[in-house]
Amino acid sequence: MTNKVVIIGCGWLGQQLAKPLVHAGYQVFGSRQSSASAAALPEPIQGFTLALNQPLLESDKLLAMLADAWVICSIAPGRSSPTGYVSALQQLAKLCQQAGFRGGIHFSSTGVYQGVDGQLNEQTALSETQPRAVLLAEGEQALQQQGNWLTLRLGGLMGPGRHPARFTLGKRLADAQQPVNMLHSAEVVQAVLALLPVWPLSQPCYNLSSPALVSKQAFYHAATAALGLPDSAFDTETAAPWRKVESLAIERDTPFRYRYRDARNALADCL
Repeated sequence: MTNKVVIIGCGWLGQQLAKPLVHAGYQVFGSRQSSASAAALPEPIQGFTLALNQPLLESDKLLAMLADAWVICSIAPGRSSPTGYVSALQQLAKLCQQAGFRGGIHFSSTGVYQGVDGQLNEQTALSETQPRAVLLAEGEQALQQQGNWLTLRLGGLMGPGRHPARFTLGKRLADAQQPVNMLHSAEVVQAVLALLPVWPLSQPCYNLSSPALVSKQAFYHAATAALGLPDSAFDTETAAPWRKVESLAIERDTPFRYRYRDARNALADCL
């Protein structure tokens, strides 16, 4: 039996999964919305076109690809058309069930906790009034309701070509003492490699974010210093309610271990 992984939405993060998965013995397929983008995917990814909110072409071929495959859903909600996000995930869930897939991992976001304060874990009740939090939660449920899906709520992503200091240039930041919830993309790769062999998991959802408590000011000071940039400016007159995402349950329940427990230690690997 061939070990297949199908990455739906094979962009910046999904492409980083490919080589480690192939090295671990998996055959990797990756989807993009346009044929040109699919053809441009680097080896060893076998690219294909999939636009979930449009009529499906070659559905038999797609179902054969999904059959007995692990599916990684790396689709982010679009800013311009957020309503299409949930319907796209609903269609994906139905396709996977119809095809007889092995299981799926959905990359969600710790943004799902927007509007909730304090120590936040996977059992924390989510806001019903923050539009983005509601959208992310509905996306998670669209997949989990079909069964055999695991949600990974990812912290703010950094990694190759995505250095946090570059996002703060010329900006005045708020909430200097607020904890950061950041995550290097390499942690996502290691999580996938650690979780697939021990499927099914004991919980339907895990937070994934560097676990050490680091303030926003301390993190961005280290980030700008690493690139020799001016220190980030902070507005110290206002302070948001304290919010920290707890992210150690995945280590308690699975073989995964964080490489960068302190998010500042990941900055050197973001160039």
